[in-house]
Amino acid sequence: MRKAYLTALGAALVVTAVIGLLPHSGIGPGKERGEVAVFHPSEMKRLTSSNLVDAIIGLQLTGAVGKVEWNQAVLTVEMRADDGKQAERWYRDMEKLIRLSFTQMENVNRLLIRYVDTKANSRMLFAADVRRTDSWLSDNLSELSDADPLHDEQWRKRLRIAYTSFLEEKLGPIDTFSTAPLPAS
Repeated sequence: MRKAYLTALGAALVVTAVIGLLPHSGIGPGKERGEVAVFHPSEMKRLTSSNLVDAIIGLQLTGAVGKVEWNQAVLTVEMRADDGKQAERWYRDMEKLIRLSFTQMENVNRLLIRYVDTKANSRMLFAADVRRTDSWLSDNLSELSDADPLHDEQWRKRLRIAYTSFLEEKLGPIDTFSTAPLPAS
């Protein structure tokens, strides 16, 4: 009885070793193609509920994401703005979200971004509303990285930014300026 168990164990070990060596033996189909990757990274072109989390994580936003909603070609992202005066960081994250929505994805028609202060019962600071039909996306998107959307009147209009009095309490008065050239007289 014991000899039969040892024989079966030995046979199982030999079969396991042979199967383990087969991929390295050069025998079998596909050897001429080289190694085959198990996971193929693919560029996302369409946002779906199944790849939404991957798309947002892939942006490596510097701010904390509160919640994200994808509904009928409208992407809504709520960002937490708990760390005070970090407007530059907010702008960089907004730019990343805009680029994802309108240069990488084919099916996002509208992007709504809301910044809230969760330390103050999620009170909204400001919101932006960007649409695929906005002409500036094709002409001026490259300028967004140098923009100051809260203060620059032109960018505030382009991004349809609405801010609350609570934002002014946190940052002080929002003075505006315009980078648009003055009309010729």
